[in-house]
Amino acid sequence: MIRGILFDKDGTLVDFFSLWLQAALAVTPAFLEENHIQPDKDMTDYVLRAMGVEDGKVDPRGALAYKSYQEIAADICQALEKKGITLDPARVQEQLERLFDENVTGKNVSYTQVTDIKKMLRALKERGICVGLATADTMRSAKSCLKKLGTYQEFDYVGADDGVKRPKPEADMFLEFQHKFNLKPEEIAVVGDTYNDVAFARNNGGIAIGVLSGVSSEEDFRGEADYILDSVKELPGLLERMS
Repeated sequence: MIRGILFDKDGTLVDFFSLWLQAALAVTPAFLEENHIQPDKDMTDYVLRAMGVEDGKVDPRGALAYKSYQEIAADICQALEKKGITLDPARVQEQLERLFDENVTGKNVSYTQVTDIKKMLRALKERGICVGLATADTMRSAKSCLKKLGTYQEFDYVGADDGVKRPKPEADMFLEFQHKFNLKPEEIAVVGDTYNDVAFARNNGGIAIGVLSGVSSEEDFRGEADYILDSVKELPGLLERMS
């Protein structure tokens, strides 16, 4: 029986492409300019590929799809090293956090909900289910998004990159959620749009629910996720069938 659900954010609760893909396209040339690297098309495309973005498509196992800023910075630095360009990963991480933050938390930024998040969360809580968020995004950015959507207070737990907890698929956020509500691992479902979310559930003894509203296809989840849904809109029906 599911007593707790940890949701991924981008691609699961809110549209990924209108926010993060567009942000990556804007951030990359600005990042190159800050580092005195000519932001021509070839170099811009090269750095985007290091983030898992090519020809306007996002690799479901690429950095932008699921990694933390620290991990994305490491991937970019490794790629630039092959071009003979050496950058400090810590500084690159700071730059990425700042530049992406400007693009995804600004006053004019709007978020497209996959479903009525508030209504869904309240319905889950009426069933006695604890609801949490587990995202690779920074805590500041995650809270900004949830507050703009008017859903921050609906979450019983918010886990994000706070500089202390290790990112998914490491156990930190799963265990924190589990212990906070005295749950067993098998009572926790993880709902997300990437294989990393599935691994996060699997590695920690939870139930893996993959959704197709983000960067992954059904083929990416087949044989890995316990359940595959078109989106979180189908979650209530799944819970009914499982009860």
